[in-house]
Amino acid sequence: MSMTLYFAKLNLVSDDIFELYDDPKQRKAIAYALYEAIKANKTWKKENFFIDAAGEQRSTIIEYSTHILRVDDTYSHIEGWLYKKSKLYYKTLDNTTNTLVQQSTENTEGNRFTLDLEHGYVGYNTSARFGYKEFVESFVNVVNLGEEALGFDYRYNMSLCVSGINLDEIKEELKSIGKIKELRIRMQAPNPSDDLLDDLQRRCDGLVKDFKDANVTEHGLFYSTKGPSGIDLTAPLINEKINDIQGLYSGLPVEESTKKGYVSVEATSTTGRKYASGESKPIKRIIEGIEDFFDSCIDAFQQLR
Repeated sequence: MSMTLYFAKLNLVSDDIFELYDDPKQRKAIAYALYEAIKANKTWKKENFFIDAAGEQRSTIIEYSTHILRVDDTYSHIEGWLYKKSKLYYKTLDNTTNTLVQQSTENTEGNRFTLDLEHGYVGYNTSARFGYKEFVESFVNVVNLGEEALGFDYRYNMSLCVSGINLDEIKEELKSIGKIKELRIRMQAPNPSDDLLDDLQRRCDGLVKDFKDANVTEHGLFYSTKGPSGIDLTAPLINEKINDIQGLYSGLPVEESTKKGYVSVEATSTTGRKYASGESKPIKRIIEGIEDFFDSCIDAFQQLR
């Protein structure tokens, strides 16, 4: 039976990333800690709110945890499950009162994943009640809980891998949603491929150098207006900051930065329409069955790098 794979990337947001720039051998230490963090099998709990049959707001706790199935011979990749344990609520007819009564039952969903320990790429499938965006949010929280519990300083965020878009495409997408009332621009220090890491050894420039000099791993800007005419994207205050995303690093095109989550632009229009560069075109791969899962993920990681 065929299945669709999605891909995401774990990116270091702790200042250990700059130690990696200075010493590429740190990649092995980071990978070891990531493996141990997942093996620690920590549980991340999220409170979910819903309206019950009586119209009252209630909450339930969803629990997420990991289980490792195997590690390859070089300890470069692991395969496992990310579990989602929750309650499902449904209604039954009470024959005595002829009214609907709310019931609940325990339910566990599982998404299979493969993780590239050294470069942070994750390939995964989805299930009916466990979607691709929810996987990203829950997986990174489980990882960070494990890192913290084991006393490691490494901390991550996680982004869906999308088809990279350039600066002009971002500007066109922003225009297409109409008058904008809120605009967010986020940039972070790249978690580099081996080739880019070699390049950073020779030359560290652009905003990456500014980040490193200031020991800043993430930089975000937020603009808003209450006026009906919306934010003027052509004004120097806004346009120059949008243009800054192409100056993250000379060896890193905007398409690559958006694909791997180093740069994101989000906006909300005055009518409520939304745009997010990190959600526009998810990279997907269709495989014939679970027997192809591990190898297909590793092949995709090679291409994503």
